[in-house]
Amino acid sequence: MDTSALDLAYRRLLTTAAALDDHSLTESPARDDTDWTLAHIALSDRLLAATARDVLTGTPAVVDNRAAMDDTAIGTLIASTTHAQRIGLVRGAADGLMAVIRTIPDHAADRPVRLRLVNREGQPVPEQSMPWHRLVELRASTHIPGHTERIAALVAGR
Repeated sequence: MDTSALDLAYRRLLTTAAALDDHSLTESPARDDTDWTLAHIALSDRLLAATARDVLTGTPAVVDNRAAMDDTAIGTLIASTTHAQRIGLVRGAADGLMAVIRTIPDHAADRPVRLRLVNREGQPVPEQSMPWHRLVELRASTHIPGHTERIAALVAGR
């Protein structure tokens, strides 16, 4: 599978996040949102890489994002890393995710993926299924750019 759009989305995210440093955001809500977002993405990408491996092998694929939305897991990651380290974790997790995606043949990208998701408040959203390639497209066109825009607004407002 082609990962060029996803790669571009991550490069923009990482460039935007790198415009901040550990002392740039003094306002707690802005700082907390940036920290949460980077931790969430790093955790999400690890889960998505496991799902990508299932798609590759033909195993029934499920995305369950609870671990990437868990306040304790996110808080632990934030408490144990600096802003620069979180950027590095996002970069590494994104690279790992894209490496697996690149190995998926185009015909396998049509395999369905079951989505069992919770929102930021931990509330379940209705389950759905979609082809793997559509999930990757949404990550590249909507999910990662949305996080990038939110961080960019924080950078502009500091």
